[in-house]
Amino acid sequence: MASTDSPRILIIRLSALGDAILTLPLLCALREKYPSAHIAWLTEPVAAQILAGHPCLDQLLTVRKGWLKRPGEILKLRRQLQDAKFDIVFDVQGLTKSAAAGWLSGAPRRITFARGQARELAPNLATELITPRDPHVVRRYLELGQAVDIYSPSIEFRLPIDEQARADVAAIRREIDRSRNFAVLNPGAGWFSKTWLPQRFAEVARHLQDKYQLSSLVTWGNEQEADWAEEIAQMSGGAAALAPKLTLPQLKELYRSANLFVGCDTGPLHLAAAVETPCVALFGVTPIALCQPLGPHQKVVQAYYQPLTSRQRARASNDAMRAISTSMVVDAIDSLFEPQSREAA
Repeated sequence: MASTDSPRILIIRLSALGDAILTLPLLCALREKYPSAHIAWLTEPVAAQILAGHPCLDQLLTVRKGWLKRPGEILKLRRQLQDAKFDIVFDVQGLTKSAAAGWLSGAPRRITFARGQARELAPNLATELITPRDPHVVRRYLELGQAVDIYSPSIEFRLPIDEQARADVAAIRREIDRSRNFAVLNPGAGWFSKTWLPQRFAEVARHLQDKYQLSSLVTWGNEQEADWAEEIAQMSGGAAALAPKLTLPQLKELYRSANLFVGCDTGPLHLAAAVETPCVALFGVTPIALCQPLGPHQKVVQAYYQPLTSRQRARASNDAMRAISTSMVVDAIDSLFEPQSREAA
């Protein structure tokens, strides 16, 4: 290593958006440990939209999805990584594609999880393996820092304000709703098994309007989610409005300015929690202890946990989510808001 005080560090977390956000505390902890280090992150283009401009990052590297199947992409990435002369690689993803990138870098220290948490060829391509102890994803990722003597760091995300996206969101909100306070509803998720019913989101919107005078904006990512969002707005009786198509930086700033986020276990939930927006998170096929939003103003609702493997969860029905009633979600919202109302009184 060139210097113990200013190592050249590479974090590898290629996808998905939510997991990239949950890796940010490790980035922040590394910056606290090594103020003079050169810290880079290798990711795919989607997550790069959120990582760009992060104050703890010196360099953001991107690679196309499926790069490992393209010889030209492999050679290009190898040159790029080896030119950077990294001393330490933290392979947070723990899969063959992330481990291969770490190996191509030529870094003498390549740190990932022990087999079980890391899979495929990842443990074989690393030089150091960490056995995680904590059930929560964020703290597991932070445990990788033990390889460089980072223990019990504070959990920080430090997502910077994007001024252009903030101005865009302000203009969009003026067109849709002039009220200062609002909630965000997000019905989408990466897997159908993680989705809730549009009718119940609409009932939540009516509750927020009737009890707290909070109008709702419904955000979405793809065409199916847009259909659900439009259905929610139509069934809400005017309590919710359909948000336009937003970029990830715009979503970040919309969530930052919201009074509440209600949604399923997916990337936007973790984005909202990372900018410290109060969240009511709906969990079905995911263990709460694994990735619940952290912080004092976060609530999780789960009727029951549906214990499935990762592959099974991706293909399952949303029975566990359908078991979550509107009243359960409303009770969680009230538990967030009513103490604030008593304090204000």
